[in-house]
Order: sequence, then structure tokens, then C-alpha cells
Amino acid sequence: DQVTRDHRDRLLCQLQDRLAQVPVACDREQITRAPARGPVLLFQPRETVITEAGNVRTRDVGQFAGMMVQDAFHKAELQAARRKQPAPYTPGQVGIGRVYRDLFERCETSGLKLSQLGQSGGGGGDGTGISEAVLDDMQQLRRLNRRIGTGTAMTVRRMRPSRRGGTATRPARNISDLRLVHMFCVDCETLSAILVAHGWSDRGESKKILQRALCAALDRMR
Repeated sequence: DQVTRDHRDRLLCQLQDRLAQVPVACDREQITRAPARGPVLLFQPRETVITEAGNVRTRDVGQFAGMMVQDAFHKAELQAARRKQPAPYTPGQVGIGRVYRDLFERCETSGLKLSQLGQSGGGGGDGTGISEAVLDDMQQLRRLNRRIGTGTAMTVRRMRPSRRGGTATRPARNISDLRLVHMFCVDCETLSAILVAHGWSDRGESKKILQRALCAALDRMR
């Protein structure tokens, strides 16, 4: 058992080290190694300039590629591209989804909960209350949560047992709109992973229902 654990620990360290590496195309002197960063996408930095003749041109900048953390929207777009299908989400839906993610992460790092919003002294950042920036983030996040609402994206009783999946020991559970938005935008889970996590079978029909509910929630948030 000890040998097995040691071998597992070595493999995990090797995997962590591999995930932490910065791609060769990027500037390794400027970008730090970060095991927790997760999968990344490379892109070519570009700039738009106006020539002496007054024409607008876009050109590559620098000798290195840039990198961005891959989120669920990137994954969905890549999957659609492989199937030669259009992007499943509009730029506005993608934008508000990422705004929600950033707001949630900033609020989480503040150490406060939304339920404490009305109990705080308010702010100024003088040590007696929360700063105005944190207060503003929490108020925005609360507004977005209200817009998402308390609806249910996937309801067990509306689907036949043969189509929803689940087992006696792990039955299918309802998926709320709020949970769907959080898992997709913040946790970067795919629709398939969200279904499986709630005991549903990974069926094309179920993913379409979930995607429509997600798009509707993102539109309400906008």
C-alpha cells in the first residue's frame, strides 16, 4: 500500500508539473508556472493601426503568443467548431457569463457572503465595514442572481425515467437555473458534466434542454 501511495504521489507531481509548464510559443520569462491555472488557449496579440494613407490595418504584435485560461464557453465553441457548427452562445451571453464569474470570484475572496450584505456597516474601507468596491461587487452579484431567478432548468417529474437516467442509489435530481449558471460559468463544467453530476444521462436531448435554459438565464442576466 505504501509503495502504491508513493507511486501515485509521484505521478500526481509529474502531472502537476506538466500542467504548470508555459507553452513554448509564449514568453516563459514573463509568464510564471502555475499548476492551478488549468487548460489554456494560445492567441496571437494584434493591434489596429491607421496607415499614412488613412487605411485601417490589423497586424500581429510581438514575437510571442499570448495565453488565456480556457473556460466552459471556450470548450463549447471548440466542440461546435469540430462539428462545423456555429458558436452556441452569442457574444453578449459569453460576456455576461464571464462578468458573473469574475464578480463571484471577487466576492468569494472578500471572505463575506451575500447574506451579510445588509448586516455590514457599509464601507469606506476603514476597517469598520467592507470597502465600496466589494460592496458594489456584492450588490451586482445579488442583482444577477435575482435575474437568474429560482426556476428549474431540468425537472425530474417532467421526464420519463427511461429518458432521464439515474439509478436507485443515485437518482436524477432537479437542476436549478442558478446551479446551472454557477457550474457552467464559475466551475467551467460542460453541460454533459452538469447532467452527470445530477444523476442525468448524457443524452443529446437533455443537453439541448439544458443549453436552452442556460441561454435564457444568460439573456435575463443581460
